[in-house]
Amino acid sequence: MNTPTATAPAQAFKPTPWPTLPLPTPAQVAFARQEPARFQQLVDALLQREKLIELEQTDPLNHGFEPRPWKRARELLGVCDDLLIQGGNRASKTELAAKLVVEGLVNHENARAWCLHSSANTSVAMQQPVIHKYLPPEWRDIGKRGRVTNVCYTQKNGFSENTFVLPNGSQCWFMNYMQDPKVIEGGELGALDGPIVGVWCDELVPYDWVETLRYRLVTRRAKLLITFTPVNGYSLVVKDYVAGARVAETLPSPLLLDRVNVAGCIKGTMPYVLEPLRKSQRVVYFHTSENPYSPYKQLVEALAGRPSTEIKVRAYGWADKLAGNVFPKFGDLNIVKRADVPVEGTNWCICDPGGAKNWFFIWIRVDALGRKFVYREWPSRLTHGEWALPSEKADGKPGPAQKNDAGRGITGYKALLRELESEEVYGRIIDPRAGNAAVPGLDEGTSIVQMMLDEQLDGQGAVAQAPMEWMPAPGCKVDEGSTLINDWLDYDTLRPVDALNCPQLYVSEDCENTIFSLREWTGADGEKGASKDPVDCLKMAAKFPVEYVDARAPVCFGGGGGY
Repeated sequence: MNTPTATAPAQAFKPTPWPTLPLPTPAQVAFARQEPARFQQLVDALLQREKLIELEQTDPLNHGFEPRPWKRARELLGVCDDLLIQGGNRASKTELAAKLVVEGLVNHENARAWCLHSSANTSVAMQQPVIHKYLPPEWRDIGKRGRVTNVCYTQKNGFSENTFVLPNGSQCWFMNYMQDPKVIEGGELGALDGPIVGVWCDELVPYDWVETLRYRLVTRRAKLLITFTPVNGYSLVVKDYVAGARVAETLPSPLLLDRVNVAGCIKGTMPYVLEPLRKSQRVVYFHTSENPYSPYKQLVEALAGRPSTEIKVRAYGWADKLAGNVFPKFGDLNIVKRADVPVEGTNWCICDPGGAKNWFFIWIRVDALGRKFVYREWPSRLTHGEWALPSEKADGKPGPAQKNDAGRGITGYKALLRELESEEVYGRIIDPRAGNAAVPGLDEGTSIVQMMLDEQLDGQGAVAQAPMEWMPAPGCKVDEGSTLINDWLDYDTLRPVDALNCPQLYVSEDCENTIFSLREWTGADGEKGASKDPVDCLKMAAKFPVEYVDARAPVCFGGGGGY
């Protein structure tokens, strides 16, 4: 750099362009030139700026600039064990991941970390150079010293034997998804004296690898970090994090301003932070526009005229769930805190009986305005686990709640309901196919509805459970039931939400299995769909229909037929 003087021409001084350290404007330079002392201050500031740029390039671990999403990701790692970073192209997610891995290895003695990529070649080309970049300069090319230290790196081959050991005893291994998954069995990752990123998976990690890797981190409470741009869409790994998740934070989406882009976001925004159903997980989206070092202008030009689904992936890291999406308007607006469920209203219980699995129940309170609030479910995720889990199937796979504590009879279910309910339940609705099905082989057929209406006696002949009346729901075709639920969810997303423009259906945040099903059910798996039962309960409630009943007004019930 040519050092300027008060009398030297301005063009003689050519400071380094740098996106995070703006240069003074021509007007500011002209003002400084009016006084030698003032100009010298400007010169000193510019020289200091050059030193900062050099430090950022030579030692990014200690002197690198961190954009807003990096800071938010650090905060999220402080409250979760399992972080997915999805980002647009050149959104800096790989840079942050490498820095976090190296930080953990450098700041903790005898720490252990794994870095995984698609193949051995992509590991050498895409992942290992960034890890090498963030090593402290004094350790970056230290070579082999003594019986511990071994940091040998070349641009062509990456780290020697796909590993390195730092002078403090910390070690990192590089693996890839083309290896036999058995290579990740065994071994304890992390550090003994504090949580670090113990595993970093970059790009297209298979779901079975993610499931196995989580168990490698338990002993030392290490963190799992996954980074990728979802160019292949709504993959199983994405589904594992996003299914049933709540949009906790959003950011403006300049390339998609004129629409509601994702359920749970206001017009002209895209998700920034998601809170999955698993409390140990978080998702953060790195928007390319947030990275000052990215060629954002070129990305905008490349995306001009492209479909919104492609813009969401390339600029915001979001993959739309294109298959199914039966209830597209169900989002965070429909999920309310337990305290926000009205105290007054008409309570209904709806049941979808199961054979060998648990029956599924929801309770709906209808207030005087006709709004429907699902305020309880059984089995709940809190007491019995997930009703359905993400899988390669469109509607997931059965979760533990379908079998945990299963095997009740009529007496058992009556006792369960009376234990759960402290409020008055106005009406009970049941699937007509199961509720009215006669028991084969009996001369006088009976059914669940009839058995519920009967008294159950104990071994001494005393009444163990009193009668409980259930009404079969009207017959309802699959598409018809879905349409009725969508009617409850409908409102104008382009207008402000108010008393005249709002959905009619809300779900308490405690009813996580119902929330999951509303967000993930596609109907593609038919009668075998794992997440079907909570939706079926809502279909019955909509078809019956459940309504607010003034205690002073007489009401007649009807309904029946096949469902």
